Amino acid sequence: MAKGIMLKDPARADHRYIQYQLKSFMNKKRVLEDPAEFDHVTRVFARAGGSWERLFRGSVADVVLLRRILKLAIKEGYLSKAPRLR
Repeated sequence: MAKGIMLKDPARADHRYIQYQLKSFMNKKRVLEDPAEFDHVTRVFARAGGSWERLFRGSVADVVLLRRILKLAIKEGYLSKAPRLR
């Protein structure tokens, strides 16, 4: 059965896509899902020349750009990490 959009998922498509990239391809399950931080990533993505319309239509260049921005945001601390549970 397909997942679809669940109630706990972010309302915006760009935030859902960032969440998808973090969890599926970057193995960053320990990043907090803060809408304000995701908004910051979307603004940086747009300023760097990225287009959400092209990305959702399948632009590989935009996917690569977003992944680079996400990696940098995690490394530099722009995306908060969740506390580690022991």
